[in-house]
Amino acid sequence: MKTLTTLLIIGMLATVVAIADDVADVKEAGQRFYAALSAGDAGALMQLHASASSSFGPGGGLLETFDTLEERRNSFQATVDAGVKLDIQGRHIDVRVLGNSTAVATSYGVGTITRPDGTTLRVNNRITVVLIKQGGQWKVAHQHISPVVLPQ
Repeated sequence: MKTLTTLLIIGMLATVVAIADDVADVKEAGQRFYAALSAGDAGALMQLHASASSSFGPGGGLLETFDTLEERRNSFQATVDAGVKLDIQGRHIDVRVLGNSTAVATSYGVGTITRPDGTTLRVNNRITVVLIKQGGQWKVAHQHISPVVLPQ
């Protein structure tokens, strides 16, 4: 009986450590995501995305789906090539690990977008990201971005 109890306790502790490691890994991936976004680094950004992904952008439009990383890369690269500069930082990143291969991260994206004409827009968005574990790495499968609207 003592052996069984000991094994159960070890198993529970191992699970807690594994989940804590996953939470740290997802938060670190989130920081790399914001760094790549702000650097305009499509290659680094694509390393953080699942092979197929989707997103709702901050403008309230329809769902964008990307069946390949190349599609997503081309979309982001077109923005960079057009001269748009992003300076976005992730704030208050919160992570919930669901099982062994899914996580949900929420954060605020705060910073600026500079248009090609030099106009600067202030960004204050709520961001929810669904991540899946592929090849031992956390990858973005879906993201939903919407502006923060403070109550009046």
